[in-house]
Amino acid sequence: MPIFSAAPVTVFDQESFHQIDRRVTGFAFDIHNEFGRYLDENLYRNELARRCDAVGFEVIREFQVTASLNGFEKSYFADLLVDRGVIIETKAVTSLDSRHKGQTLNYLFMCGLHHGSLLNFRPERVEREFVSTRLTHETRQQFEFMTRHWKQLTTECGRFRELLLQCLSEWGAFLDPYLYRDALTYFLGGKDQVVREVPILSHGTVIGTQEMHLLTDDVAFSVTASTHRPEKVLEHQQRFLNHTRLRALHWLNLNHNQVELRTIERSQR
Repeated sequence: MPIFSAAPVTVFDQESFHQIDRRVTGFAFDIHNEFGRYLDENLYRNELARRCDAVGFEVIREFQVTASLNGFEKSYFADLLVDRGVIIETKAVTSLDSRHKGQTLNYLFMCGLHHGSLLNFRPERVEREFVSTRLTHETRQQFEFMTRHWKQLTTECGRFRELLLQCLSEWGAFLDPYLYRDALTYFLGGKDQVVREVPILSHGTVIGTQEMHLLTDDVAFSVTASTHRPEKVLEHQQRFLNHTRLRALHWLNLNHNQVELRTIERSQR
C-alpha cells in the first residue's frame, strides 16, 4: 500500500467535523485566556490534547502517515488527530501563512480526509483557519503531465522521468514536493550519490558552493510547488543555472493538477 496511516481514520462530513472542531477551538481560546500567548508550541499542543482527552475525545498525538514505494519511505506527523477524523495543527508563530495551510493539506491528502484546522496561539487572540479539500486519492491521480519543454539529454534523464511517473502514479499529485524529491533521490542512488556541492561562479570566479541534486556530473534536478506565477520561478532557476558549470537543470513543478517537467539549459556566455 503506497500511503498508510498509523491508525484507521474516519472521513467526516463538514457538519460532523465542525461539531468536534468547535469544541476543540473553544478549548484553544480557554487555554489562550488562561496561559497567555508566550508558551512554546508543544505546551499548547499538550494542553489542548489533555483537555480533549478529559472530555472523552480520542486523541492521537503526532499522528503518523507514511508514503512508501519500492523500499522508499517518508513519514509525516500531524500534531493531533481527534476522534480518528479531525486533524488539528497547533502553531505559535507571528501569523499563519500559506506554508502552514500547505502542510495541513498534505496531511489531509495523505490520510484521505477533507477537513482540518489550524490554531495559532501566538497572536493576541487565537488565530484559527479552517482547511478543507474535496480531492480524493483518485482525483489527485488525474493530473496533466506536461513535457513539451523537456529534453532527454542522457539515458539517466529518461530514467528520471520514468521514476517520476511511477511516484505520481502511486501517490497522485498535490503532495509535499519534498516527498517526490526525496523519493527520486533514493531511487537514483541515495543522498550520498545524488546530493553534491556545486561551485557558484561570478565572472569566472568561484564565490562558493551550493548543494544541488544531480542526475549526472553536469545535469541537475529541482522540485518546486509554485502555483503563483511559476514563470518567475523559471526565470530565477535560469539565473541560478547560468552561474554554474552545469549543462542543464530538469525542473519539476507541481502546480495543482498540472505537473510540468521542463529542461532548462545554461545560457551560453
